[in-house]
Amino acid sequence: MHIFHQPLVRVAIAAVAALLLTIAAGIAGPKNQLVITDARGDRGMLAPYVHGRNGIGYLYTTYVFDSLLSQSKDGELVPALARRWTVSKDGLTCDVYLDLRASWHDGQQVTAADAAFTFSYMKEHPYVFVSVDNVREAEVVSPDHLKLSLKKPDAGLLNGLLLSMPVLPKHVYQDVAEPQRFAAPEAVIGSGPYRLVEYSKAQGRYLLEGNADYFLGKPKFKHIAIVKMATDAALRAAQAGDIDVISYLPPDRLEQAEEIGLNVAKAFSHHSVRLGFNHSGRFKDKSLRHAIAYAIDRPAIIKTVFQETADVADTGFFQEESVWHSKEQHPAYAFDLQRASDLLISNGWTREEDGVWYRDGEQVALRLLASRRESKTAKVIAEQLETFGIELDVRILERAALQDSLTEGNYDLALYASGTLGDPNGIMRRVFGSKWASDDYSGEELRSLAIAQSVATTLKERQEILGEFQNVYSEELPAYAIANPYMVTAYNDKLSSLKFMPGGVAIGVPSALHKSYLVD
Repeated sequence: MHIFHQPLVRVAIAAVAALLLTIAAGIAGPKNQLVITDARGDRGMLAPYVHGRNGIGYLYTTYVFDSLLSQSKDGELVPALARRWTVSKDGLTCDVYLDLRASWHDGQQVTAADAAFTFSYMKEHPYVFVSVDNVREAEVVSPDHLKLSLKKPDAGLLNGLLLSMPVLPKHVYQDVAEPQRFAAPEAVIGSGPYRLVEYSKAQGRYLLEGNADYFLGKPKFKHIAIVKMATDAALRAAQAGDIDVISYLPPDRLEQAEEIGLNVAKAFSHHSVRLGFNHSGRFKDKSLRHAIAYAIDRPAIIKTVFQETADVADTGFFQEESVWHSKEQHPAYAFDLQRASDLLISNGWTREEDGVWYRDGEQVALRLLASRRESKTAKVIAEQLETFGIELDVRILERAALQDSLTEGNYDLALYASGTLGDPNGIMRRVFGSKWASDDYSGEELRSLAIAQSVATTLKERQEILGEFQNVYSEELPAYAIANPYMVTAYNDKLSSLKFMPGGVAIGVPSALHKSYLVD
């Protein structure tokens, strides 16, 4: 799909086409043009409801659509469409005061009516990355004053909902009955610092134009192009000066990027690779989960699979350097085959002279599911457990087949990577959800702590509850975190020093490309 909508675009179509040809030909662009490479390419059209259901699709869309609150480069909450806000002591009312300098890309003013409309629209048409179910009413008090009434206190209201929800233009979306199918040019009328002026699904290419009327600063670049390019090609193009940013560089290529003169931003991804358990099957008993944990040598996995591109993960869900990580030490389940054996024996398993484990007279064979991305880790885990006497049937599946198998419960163990960034209310879907990359856990003690932190009315109270949550998580072990990989972004001097936000971008996207770096 290509989009050229004259009211939204101030450059001539011929100029846009020339720019794209310049990029395609690998000719270095001027300083007011930024070229970002994305190894995957297509992330969907950059509008709510139709962008890709992944963090990067969401991230790119934030360049076009603003939310009520935003983040500084250090991840702190700062004004966006809302210039200020107050929350009542009981946590049930939030007054939001909009900045009436903001305008939509078609020139109309952004008002409280747009924000109120967005809450009601997303209640009728749920948006994948936020939930407005707790909002009882969104009342327009005046053009710049929105009053939110909540059903119960929401500790994640600011860092979650108001930070992450893209505000929609009422005059565009009010007559749209099926937003998931709304891909007309009007769908990308946002209020953000950049306009989407071209999108090619087939080529995985985007062209954004700086919004000269942006109320929070001047866009740093006249144009931003996002182009699909594999790592090797991107490094060559960067060395030639034809591209400016490699959004996600494989960590093992960091030194190569530095050698050709690129700057690098490196941080833990907080997308821990976890070994999940089928809690409806034999691993309903946590002592068996503990046994498997003790039988796995995580440092050996890091050395063999990740080398220097990851560290051993924390077992308490949140990873070190997270703003929510507690200071307490959580069990490391250090490699201990004797302890693993004792736990298995206490559960009625027996190890015969052949070194193989049996249960009720039958040899134990476990089915491990993994995606291609986690196949190397799956292989090493299989080797370790089979050396210990537990046979593994390893199935490497495409994502759709993997989701089906997990939903059907046709597994014992599963490897997946899941994020732990963003507001802690995300633990409800990441730990207790039943969808792909969730722990699919139902323990009541852990659930009660997750609920309690979500309604805490002070930060201190919330941190204390989350500290206990991490202790219980590491003891219950809904999933066993194996590795916390690094992420790297490489860039040239067109951008100031980039860094990954401590809590991720908005919903928790691990990225160094927050839009604050793209605005002066």
